[in-house]
Amino acid sequence: MLSNGKESLYRLLLDLVRIPSVSASGGEAEIARLLHARLAEMPYFQDHPDDLRLLPVEGDPLGRPDLWALVRADPPTERTVILTGHMDVVGVDGYGSLKDLAFDAEGLTAALAGQDLPPSVRADLDSGDYLFGRGTMDMKCGLALEMGLIAEAAADRSRFGVNVAFLAVSDEENSSTGMRGALPHLASFQAQGLDFIAAVDTEPSDLGGGQQPVRSLFTGTVGKIMPFFLCVGRAAHVGACFDGLNANAVASRINLELEGNARYADGAGGEWFAPPVCLRQRDLLRAYSVTLAERALAYYNVLTATWTPAQVLDLMVEAARRALASALDDHRSRARAFAERTGRPWTDPRWEPAVLTVAALAERLRARGIAPESVMEEASASLDRDLDERERSAALAGALLDRSGREGPLVVVGFLPCYYPHRSNDGKTARERHVLDACRDLQERARKDFDEAVVHVRYFSGICDLSYFGFDGAPADLKCLEANTPGWGSLYRLPLDALSSLDIPVVNFGPSGKDAHKATERLELSFSLVKAPKLLAILLESLGRGKKGRERP
Repeated sequence: MLSNGKESLYRLLLDLVRIPSVSASGGEAEIARLLHARLAEMPYFQDHPDDLRLLPVEGDPLGRPDLWALVRADPPTERTVILTGHMDVVGVDGYGSLKDLAFDAEGLTAALAGQDLPPSVRADLDSGDYLFGRGTMDMKCGLALEMGLIAEAAADRSRFGVNVAFLAVSDEENSSTGMRGALPHLASFQAQGLDFIAAVDTEPSDLGGGQQPVRSLFTGTVGKIMPFFLCVGRAAHVGACFDGLNANAVASRINLELEGNARYADGAGGEWFAPPVCLRQRDLLRAYSVTLAERALAYYNVLTATWTPAQVLDLMVEAARRALASALDDHRSRARAFAERTGRPWTDPRWEPAVLTVAALAERLRARGIAPESVMEEASASLDRDLDERERSAALAGALLDRSGREGPLVVVGFLPCYYPHRSNDGKTARERHVLDACRDLQERARKDFDEAVVHVRYFSGICDLSYFGFDGAPADLKCLEANTPGWGSLYRLPLDALSSLDIPVVNFGPSGKDAHKATERLELSFSLVKAPKLLAILLESLGRGKKGRERP
């Protein structure tokens, strides 16, 4: 029978790791069924079968369900803490000759004894306190810990003073399809009377990967948004390059403006996050040609702590304007210099450059009597189904441009999937303060009872599903995102009404390990299976204290 003891958690962990639940694979549905089966064995869920469900994820082509389990407290209360985590893991190609053992944690750990390992990895292996394998740290152990807490809550319904829910989702390592699909369900449960006072994720607490583990507790999570730039030049033969404008030159100028530029770094409370990084930049030529590229695409990772989508869009539009102006200035000066050197005449074409948002481009089509939704629907039907979600969205922007009648030089600015809102806790409401108090209780007990220093960090920087437990801003702030993401509602779904209806303070505290996403991913057993479960139980106890009725900010 499942319990919160070390041996039970260890056995469950091995079973969870054994399932190859790589993102966008059948393994995610398999692990959901395993979790459901284990919970269904508990007397509580046999008596309350409606509190254990596999939740459908609307629009998921792979049919992957989320898992929802709810243990209702006795005496009854509306106050509910959600335990959440993701069932998927990243791929295993990096394991090389040991790839077949990547999901056999004990087998891999034993096999590594005969491998040439970096000194720090060798020391951890020889210590006997680390278990290797894909998902051991990120985040099958976290799921096992949450299952153990559910078992505790079910065994003694007065244990924590709150309802304890368990939400396991798919696809976090890819596009967070599972968590986005869970939003309507959470909104419905809330409307039916559950009062969600906190959401606790058990992603690994130590993200540093250093020699000495850092036990961290996070009360917020960084946001992520992906602006794109569809750069349009003018085609010309390369032998007459100054008669046209290479779109790659415009995209390059945008990269010079944005890449690593501290001007575009967001932060809060003295904590700053990395400035924009280009995730992809390429021309859109379909075949080799000695012709200037007329179109090029670039998109960027932008981390947020305070900025809304509208603020990010304004920043990106201004960056595109500067970059386009700079590219044109360079084009003119170099064309004149070449003309002087060769004696060939060159006339400035005096183009009318423009920077347009996706929303402005769509409005231009409407003014011409063309429905942008129909244009994107028709274009979507002809796209290769194997195209990446981001590439498909960008292609829809290209289809809008095709029908707009606009010629370059210009830049279309918008957003690509996926969007992760930032979540923070500034202690502005009674509910937020209650969560901060519970976190301080955990820190104090960690120091006194376990000789562990737990560091409070405002933002989890690894990007995670805690982003979707509310939105730090007004619902209207999200309309800009919807209007400027090609394929919104069909290609990419984020239920904005459900998201805006939630305002759940978040906490991340979980196991400890090293090298997440690497072939040397490993879990520190003594902390993760002994101390972390007790500390999470302390957190739940602390969250359960206080008002028994519905608490309003």
